[in-house]
Amino acid sequence: MAPPANLYDQIHRNKRRSWILITLVVLLLAAVGYLIGGAYGNPSLGLVSAVAASLVFALISYYSGDGVVLGLMGAIPADPMEYRLLYNVVEEMAIAAGLPKPKVYVIRSGASNAFATGREPERASIAVTTGLLEILNREELQGVIGHEMSHIRQFDTRYAILMAVLVGAIVILCDSFWRASRWGGFKSRKGAQVAALIFVLAVLLSVIAPLFARIIQFAMSRTREFLADNGSAELTRNPLGLARALEKISADPDPLDIANRGTQHLFIVNPLNTYSGSTWAVGLFSTHPPIKERVKILNDLAHVYQPQKEKTAVI
Repeated sequence: MAPPANLYDQIHRNKRRSWILITLVVLLLAAVGYLIGGAYGNPSLGLVSAVAASLVFALISYYSGDGVVLGLMGAIPADPMEYRLLYNVVEEMAIAAGLPKPKVYVIRSGASNAFATGREPERASIAVTTGLLEILNREELQGVIGHEMSHIRQFDTRYAILMAVLVGAIVILCDSFWRASRWGGFKSRKGAQVAALIFVLAVLLSVIAPLFARIIQFAMSRTREFLADNGSAELTRNPLGLARALEKISADPDPLDIANRGTQHLFIVNPLNTYSGSTWAVGLFSTHPPIKERVKILNDLAHVYQPQKEKTAVI
């Protein structure tokens, strides 16, 4: 039998991929700011303005994003007595991950879903819907909480905030450029031909940059979801628990009405798109990998952990 995959190598590889994707978005933002500034005759000012705007948005999101998200989702602190099983599972997974126990919230909704938020493990929160607690058994709930704990351990919320800020800055710059272009007034200290070329490039980039930025953002989101699934299998030593939970959640017809396009990436299963296939066109613009693919990987991982569990039972 081949040796089991080293999940820590996957974590490091995924972090490298994430930083590569973030670097691509930063370069795209710089190009947009430079060319739009060049269309006004001052590319350096455009570049500085783009970076400054991103920093401001990043600081606001970093220090206030968690409370805003929990408020928008209608999450309330979970009562330790009423939701004793949930608290026990969260404590188990926190110990397994070597992290402080996050705050526990519930969303009173018949839909089944969950998400984690928090810019660092010491300030993290996990929220689950009451509908999720009704359809999952303990092992399946462990898989879900292990997934969310992996997001916390891997600082995925911080990556998501950073990426969202960068992509948002690109979209705002491009939209502002298009509005300003209606009034004309573009200038350049260079010759007419150079000025025209800069303007054309700025127009082209303002059209394609938001699309490319979104594609990169979605790619990173899908990568982090795969890694969180693997992290859950590592923490629980039971990949089948999460696999069964994902199948139940994706089959739940009850929609999560409070979710929106700005928060869909946070959830363990996209509440706005339950597509479970794997066509290229849909996958490119999805925040989550296909459920079938995630379940298949988890089922494959079960062969890695099963011998270990049997060996422990013999001892």
